Amino acid sequence: MSSLKPIYWAKYLWLFVISLTALLAQSLLASEAITVKSGVYQTAVIELYTSEGCSSCPPADRWLNQLTKIPTKELNKLILAFHVDYWDYIGWKDIFANPAHTNRQRHLARLNQQNSVYTPEFFVNGLEARGTQSVINKIQSTNKILSTIDLALTFQQQDNKILLTLSSQFDPEFLKFVRFVVYENNLSSQVEKGENAGKNLHHQQVVRYLSPKKTLKSKISHQIKIKPEWNVSQLGVGAFVQSKSGTHFQAVSSLLTPQTQK
Repeated sequence: MSSLKPIYWAKYLWLFVISLTALLAQSLLASEAITVKSGVYQTAVIELYTSEGCSSCPPADRWLNQLTKIPTKELNKLILAFHVDYWDYIGWKDIFANPAHTNRQRHLARLNQQNSVYTPEFFVNGLEARGTQSVINKIQSTNKILSTIDLALTFQQQDNKILLTLSSQFDPEFLKFVRFVVYENNLSSQVEKGENAGKNLHHQQVVRYLSPKKTLKSKISHQIKIKPEWNVSQLGVGAFVQSKSGTHFQAVSSLLTPQTQK
């Protein structure tokens, strides 16, 4: 009997190690919930419509990358880079492009009474902004407007999902809509064909997910599945509120991983 005892305990010690390892792995897949709140003044939403297949886009992408580095206390903003797919046919398929982004750009163009869409194209709060100085001016103007909505976005990574809860205080007299968004930073591509052949392009704030419109309520929960190609350590989440006609009210956003917070 004494010769079997060490083997008996070794068996249960091994099971304990396996269970502990599983628990540790599970804890790594679940982050703590974080809450970020909107400010007293409006946060501007900047949308860049761009493509790796467009030779005019890299300068706009580089400028947008610099814009992300300006502190929030100087320019309070949610920056979103939407890659469109309508230049894919000329030789290079943009892996970050999405037909839904193209549809959104066309929708904004109609609201702005444009006859066509183009890249690179900027919108601030749904309004076309021609030129980088126009973008800056519109951000500064937005940041001087007192917000009529208070937003609090709580988010948490759990396994392969992002759990979001948006709490809000607002005047219910007018119907408002919210969209949730996931963006990714520090992306790059070595372009082999098309107008940007031979260039190594770098991107920030690339939209990876945009939710359908949801009617704004005092509390809304939403789940987003994390795709395998997304780098979780480089993800950010946000929410922005608009009217049906595109009037901007407020936005809130944050990086997903606390270690990358600035």
